[in-house]
Amino acid sequence: MAYPQGNGKVEVTNRILLRGIEKRLKESKSKWPEELSSVLRSYRTSPWTSIGETPFKLAYGTQAMLPIEVRSPSHRAINFDEISNEEGLRTNMELIDELWDQAVVRMEKYKEKMKEHFNKKSIVKYFQVGDLVLRDIEASDPTNIGKLIPKWERPYKVKEVLRPGTYKLMNMDDSKVPNTWHGLKLRRYYQ
Repeated sequence: MAYPQGNGKVEVTNRILLRGIEKRLKESKSKWPEELSSVLRSYRTSPWTSIGETPFKLAYGTQAMLPIEVRSPSHRAINFDEISNEEGLRTNMELIDELWDQAVVRMEKYKEKMKEHFNKKSIVKYFQVGDLVLRDIEASDPTNIGKLIPKWERPYKVKEVLRPGTYKLMNMDDSKVPNTWHGLKLRRYYQ
């Protein structure tokens, strides 16, 4: 989390901002500096699905007022009281740790939900040490693909089970096979 450039957050954020700029600018792409502030505002004040909150609320403890609310009389603008507003902001900042904790819980639930969604289609194959398996040729050599090339290559022995679905293999002559292999890229070999 400390280094967003190392965990993909920067790329995702840049992609979202670029899409927002593209949507705002249909014809004239050279006007992007004028539109950048509105795109950034929408990014910061839109709730994220994964955490259920806006980045602005997680930073400042309260919801941001949109420019339209400032210009036109809204309930928040009409009933504004500076003293009660200051007290409310202080209270929100005191409760921000609780808000962060709730966001972390929501994010973990979201990750589990996404994991379940993507794992529905993947059927993990379980092998034991000593089982004979065939390896997917496309996984071992992606350059060696074609219509007439076999899909599976020679039998290997399962040398070690690192965790369910991940295996170390060895050749039939007990020489080591480099890398670890996922169970989806292996198939049981029957003699």
